[in-house]
Amino acid sequence: MSTDLFNRENGIPVYRQLAEFFKTQISSGVYRPGDVLPSESDCMREYTISRTTVRLAFGLLSNAGLVRREPGIGTTVISQVLSKLPMLSSFTEEVTRLGRTPGVVLVARAEEGLPLNAANALDLPVGQKVLKVIRLRTADAEPIGLAVSWLNTARQPELRNMDHAVLSLYRAFESDLGLTIWNAHENIRADLAGDYEARKLKIKPGSPVLRMTRTTYVRNEDESRTPIEYVEVVFNASVYSVDVELYRQSK
Repeated sequence: MSTDLFNRENGIPVYRQLAEFFKTQISSGVYRPGDVLPSESDCMREYTISRTTVRLAFGLLSNAGLVRREPGIGTTVISQVLSKLPMLSSFTEEVTRLGRTPGVVLVARAEEGLPLNAANALDLPVGQKVLKVIRLRTADAEPIGLAVSWLNTARQPELRNMDHAVLSLYRAFESDLGLTIWNAHENIRADLAGDYEARKLKIKPGSPVLRMTRTTYVRNEDESRTPIEYVEVVFNASVYSVDVELYRQSK
């Protein structure tokens, strides 16, 4: 890009044109997360523009959540925040919707006794042995969330035989096992990462995280429901958010 690529006749300020140029460079992968954009001085020389123009452009990029400006380092491209909508969907579906590539790493799988919270959610006795599965969820190979699932193998033994390294457990429940997911109850709260979670998510212990618990139910033939999975997921709060649209109840 050079000065003659700025259209000074269309009424769009040069700083906005510069910001759009860098947005395109970032979205196309020319600049990836962790890369540093050209310095203010480099931009001034390359495009024959003022420092104020460059700062305004970088300010737009920062406000859009595309970059982070750090003294002594420069303007760094950051990972885009995944935004979860208030609907019953799997992590794979959420990531795919945002145009990123979902991934999963199977960390551990073993029969273990249910702790109190999981037992209450699955309506089983504390200590009842079921299948516990730990999975690391990624987007474009970047760790996003660490999920600990308790599968109700006491009532659905076939859950032991499925591939727990598949991208979407929901899809496997429905396609491979013929189950019908009915609904789920979910709770999300702010928290701090523990040592184990921090190692898996590649963040510092004590970093802000979103801690989500979800109980998923399947529909039975008699129209009753059975809890099939209780999962606790810890999300890196710097790259994951919850987006909720609210409506005011009519009086």
